[in-house]
Amino acid sequence: MKGSITKNKQTGKWDFVFNGGIDPLTGKRKQIRRRGFLSRQKALDAMTLVKSEILQDEFTDLSSLSLEKFMIEWFQERKIQLQASTYETQYIYFRTVIKPRLGHFKLQKITPMILQRFVNDLVKENHYSEYTIHLIFRVLSAALKKATIIRLIKTNPSIGITLPKIRKKEIEIWSLEQINYFIAASKQTKRLTRCFVGFLIGFLCGCREGEIMGLRWKDIDFDTNTIYIRQTLTQKAEIKAGAKNNSSVRSVSIPAKLIPELICHRQMIIEEKLLLGEKYEDNDLIICTQHGTPMIPRNFRKEFYNLTDKIGLPRIKFHSSRHSHVSLLIQQNVNVKLISERLGHADISTTLDIYSHVSQNMQQSVAIELDKILQL
Repeated sequence: MKGSITKNKQTGKWDFVFNGGIDPLTGKRKQIRRRGFLSRQKALDAMTLVKSEILQDEFTDLSSLSLEKFMIEWFQERKIQLQASTYETQYIYFRTVIKPRLGHFKLQKITPMILQRFVNDLVKENHYSEYTIHLIFRVLSAALKKATIIRLIKTNPSIGITLPKIRKKEIEIWSLEQINYFIAASKQTKRLTRCFVGFLIGFLCGCREGEIMGLRWKDIDFDTNTIYIRQTLTQKAEIKAGAKNNSSVRSVSIPAKLIPELICHRQMIIEEKLLLGEKYEDNDLIICTQHGTPMIPRNFRKEFYNLTDKIGLPRIKFHSSRHSHVSLLIQQNVNVKLISERLGHADISTTLDIYSHVSQNMQQSVAIELDKILQL
């Protein structure tokens, strides 16, 4: 742990630097540096003091490493891996829930009993839904798994913790009649929102909101009636190459009746480009502002809710346009494997799990078919 003391030619003061060993969290060598001492002796005294602290394991003793300190370092790694919005959500869970309750615990002292009590308290307080508690615990569990992998702890204490059962909510969808009414009634409204064609893509193609808002004109093949999902838009209106996962980068066949709507919308975009000239920011986006810039997803959803209220249909989340699309395909007996590919699900089990919900009308049709074949 040798060091050096030098006089800074610019300031005339004394600095020291020495090797502080390997950081247990990053695996990188730490260089300890201090500047601005009035004399060489004061720099030497300060360096000796810092070295003694390290020798006493105040910097590197793993037994004193807190969960808070470890997770702050771990989140630097997560920042590289995760989409910005996902990272922010997870860090908020850490800062507001995990850190205040568990951050003070030494990493090596955390036991399954401590974590089970943590979960139990979240359930008792009734501030968070079962789904949110699962998300919070998932962040904590991932951090502890990493600590196990890099051998900061021997075993992962999050294994075997009992979490609250997530109660499945009924998926709210529109029926075929409601979708047809939405299309017809919307066209009769004054000053129809420029987002209307995006709503149609949701109901008729089953694309995710971010996929719709990231769609470009060059992603549409009008000869084969196909759209290609190659980029998405984040909740911060930032364009991101690729999609949610590898399976989400895909092609989707579109109904022929959607083509005239797209052509009409493109004509409006062309006119806006000509009007603004050099001031127009051309991102080639189908859904964009009058200036060509990406639209904030929150505003896109707001337009959908305003239009829904105006024509008197029951409010559903815009994401439910995707569910409604699937319901239509199921009613037409489309193979679930094809539905899964159309939606861009990584696994068909995801499709089966989410869309096990069947509308009341479909249930009634099953009963009618049974009546036809049963002899009672």
